[in-house]
Amino acid sequence: APWVEDGLLVREIAPAERHSLAGLLSGGPPQWPQLLTTFGTLGSGEPYAVDTIAPPFENPWGSLMFFGGHGFFSNGDAAICTIQGDVWRVSGLDAELNLVRWRRLAAGLNQALGLVVHDDVVYVLGGDQLTRLEDINGDGEADFYACVTNRFEPSGGHNFKCGLERDGAGSFFTASHQGLLRISPDGERVDVLAVGFRNPDGLGLLPDGTLTVPVSEGDRTPASAICEVRQQPGQPPANPRPNFRGTPPALPLVSIPRGLDHSSGGQTFISSDRWGPLAGQLVHFSFGACTHFLVLRDEVAGQPQGAIVPLVGDFRSGVHRGRFSPADGQLYVSGMNGWHVYGVDDGCFQRVRYTGGTVQQPIGIRAHRNGVRLQFSAPLDRHIAGVAANHFAQCWNYRYGDSYGSPEFSPSHYGTVGHDPLAIRSATVLADGQSLFLEIPDLQPVNQLHLHVAVGGAATRDIFATVHALDEPFREIPNYQEVTRPVAAHPILRDIAMMKATVKNPWLKKVDDARPLTIEAASNLAYKTSELRAKPGETLALTFVNPDVVPHNWVLVKPGTLAAVGTLADGLITDPEAVARHYVPETED
Repeated sequence: APWVEDGLLVREIAPAERHSLAGLLSGGPPQWPQLLTTFGTLGSGEPYAVDTIAPPFENPWGSLMFFGGHGFFSNGDAAICTIQGDVWRVSGLDAELNLVRWRRLAAGLNQALGLVVHDDVVYVLGGDQLTRLEDINGDGEADFYACVTNRFEPSGGHNFKCGLERDGAGSFFTASHQGLLRISPDGERVDVLAVGFRNPDGLGLLPDGTLTVPVSEGDRTPASAICEVRQQPGQPPANPRPNFRGTPPALPLVSIPRGLDHSSGGQTFISSDRWGPLAGQLVHFSFGACTHFLVLRDEVAGQPQGAIVPLVGDFRSGVHRGRFSPADGQLYVSGMNGWHVYGVDDGCFQRVRYTGGTVQQPIGIRAHRNGVRLQFSAPLDRHIAGVAANHFAQCWNYRYGDSYGSPEFSPSHYGTVGHDPLAIRSATVLADGQSLFLEIPDLQPVNQLHLHVAVGGAATRDIFATVHALDEPFREIPNYQEVTRPVAAHPILRDIAMMKATVKNPWLKKVDDARPLTIEAASNLAYKTSELRAKPGETLALTFVNPDVVPHNWVLVKPGTLAAVGTLADGLITDPEAVARHYVPETED
């Protein structure tokens, strides 16, 4: 071990039992022996209730409770990490939650936003490395923070590494600004499986190795969405957000309307058979809206597509991680407050508990050339579900482009904001009693298809699907009518063509003898140059320098017109065609 004597570095070599640092190999005394106690509050919903496990917001160290991920030990205790770098062990997660105990397990990690427990060993993902926590002396605290790997780009600014999953072969997965990453079990290799995700706050892992990654709306991300990535050797990384403006992006599994989720978290595969009839499905978490959704997966001609279904139950913070407990088989979620989150607490640790009884949810979807086939988890009321007038369908598209997000556009009137209602010719409850076919003759590929479906009594379900491709017509319905209408091209192809258009800056013409002036941007949407000085009538050559990763624009306005020009510029934020003018409004001011 290196040491310093008289200002010089020397190396101490000695048998392990006599080495001066040998004591470090057996672990030290506990730094945080205190057990902090809180209690839980049981929810009253049916057939699912949301229970709240109170975090120790008041604690001896002033530790903040912005949770970044959690996992479970084999006995049902939880390990939960915070973005500030703490890891806690939580016990007492029984049916009543009368006495929940929290003990600090580790501290000082960097932006801990993902956690996995495997064989009762805790792995924590940070912005700098993947860390394995080792409790050498068994006193309940981590004595050694082992670096599994740091062979990836460190995160910075508003880019984070979010979510951590581990497959049966021991590989780890995370999502970041660098892309969807796969880390080998020994940490020696990091592979980029897909790139182009905008602010992915987590990921999901399915038993067959398929991965899901969320994106949040922004430039070249017209709406929040869930992307699906399949691990195929030799396949180049998929890219839902290519830099080249003429390149079509990889299509998302499902787009999500802004009114439902404007900032998306991770996904969790439903592995529990004690959580109602939804085993094998996928749950998606909304960080921004503090809620969760069921994800339905479809595939037509090799093209993944799907739908989301809102689930009942809101959370106290922006949830982005979920795990099923091996002890009670229920879903536990964790989250924190942050950018545009509709939460009330700094962080939350909550349980979604199945209380028993009938669960009536869509569990399958297939888009056909003549309509949509839905499968449900319980029998349908034929007298209600079998009446076309009891259902409603509408659709809209987003505009893929450099604008921040997108309005919702009519598919039939390109460039017109609005939704298209779709006529439902018939509704047929199929022979199994749990499947429904809605005959929609005018269905075409669309970014968003909204179905409002009556299932029985006063109960309805809302389904928000993305239709990239249409399967062959479904013929097992009464009075089937052959479909002759051709299938339209995918709407994104027209958007790609629109992106190539641009309006030339009329002020780029070089003027001789112009005095050069430089305007420099600073970080976080600010300007380093605060003042420009020029003489009346002087000819100037302006150069705008932007070292920040966020695009900035600069305009010169007439005195007294700043508010008016600013209002016009604000109106261009969500106008996809404004990118051709670089968001500069058309005005004489």
